[in-house]
Amino acid sequence: MKAFSLPLAATLTCVLLGHRLAHAQDQVAQARAAFQNDVHAEAGLTCASCHGAGARPASVPVFAAPIRTGIAPLCAKCHADAGFMHAFAPQARVDQLAQYVTSAHGKRMARGDDRAATCSDCHGAHGVLRVSDSRSPIAPLNAARTCARCHADTARMAAFGHSATPFADWSSSVHAVALLTRGDTSAPTCNTCHGSHGATPPGVTEVAAVCAQCHIREAELFRGSPKKAIFDTIGQPECLTCHSNHRIEAPSDGWVGLGKEALCATCHDESTPGSKTILEVARGLNGLTADIAAAERVLTRAERAGMLVDEGTTALREAREHLIHSRVLVHAFAAKPFTETMAPGLLAAERAGQVGVAALRELEFRRRGLAVATIVIVGFLISLWLKIRRLPPSQ
Repeated sequence: MKAFSLPLAATLTCVLLGHRLAHAQDQVAQARAAFQNDVHAEAGLTCASCHGAGARPASVPVFAAPIRTGIAPLCAKCHADAGFMHAFAPQARVDQLAQYVTSAHGKRMARGDDRAATCSDCHGAHGVLRVSDSRSPIAPLNAARTCARCHADTARMAAFGHSATPFADWSSSVHAVALLTRGDTSAPTCNTCHGSHGATPPGVTEVAAVCAQCHIREAELFRGSPKKAIFDTIGQPECLTCHSNHRIEAPSDGWVGLGKEALCATCHDESTPGSKTILEVARGLNGLTADIAAAERVLTRAERAGMLVDEGTTALREAREHLIHSRVLVHAFAAKPFTETMAPGLLAAERAGQVGVAALRELEFRRRGLAVATIVIVGFLISLWLKIRRLPPSQ
């Protein structure tokens, strides 16, 4: 094959450069359009603030993109400067870079691995929005999907030896339902547990501290329980042992027990220490739940029939509160505090049921009384009608 002639080669080179130039111009136009609504534009920054001479080697053309390993230090020129940031927000944090360098992402980036996440991967580049803006990729409702751009990518995660299932698992959890379905922005998402700028997976001994951010009472009970020392000795990750990590399901009373479906049975059987406590707790939960359900059925029947059962409703509410507290006390892994809370709950459920039964009995008594009264009235009317029939006709 003959080599291209010089004019043809020059023509192809010009065409290629023209395409590249058009593409570059299109990118610049898109960036300018996105920057109009950027929080940095509001603060008076311009393209040159990030792409100017101070942000690039002298050999790089003006407005060239900064190298990935230099993005975090570039952002930190402003965001780590307390004097500069306080001019815009007196309470603004200026430790983002300090945290980032301790994170799994930052450590990889420091080693020159530019596949790791940096500022622009999470916050965006030219259309950066405030964290409080619901459109921001790191707003509570969007944060998990932003993390999933990398962490749900099977090929990308395989390169680091990580699983790509956390986002799918979390999406099936009670936390995701609370956040995405009910709109509860206090529900945990990725950065709630892993951190944001200092994102690092919690270790075995750190898991309980992470969960304790929200589940304070459960954490306190566990720390005072005999399980704490045991789990520390054998290296169990505390909360995760029973509740898992990303695919956290709604807890069930059926988890407590020694049956096939019970979580306790994963480690315990009837021959192991603690089996009696497990069975006692299981019986208590099942018993109170059944008593509450029975009392509720009776009270509902009485209320629908028009009977006043306020006292029973109050007792039923008390029983439910004791059931909730009893479920939390499972984390004490001891029978005494559990039974001390369960006992008044059982009494409250019994009282609620008695109110309902009494109301139904009164209803039955009223119905019988009404039936008797109706019969008497009907009999009187019949007698009166017969009496009238016997009267002689008027003259």
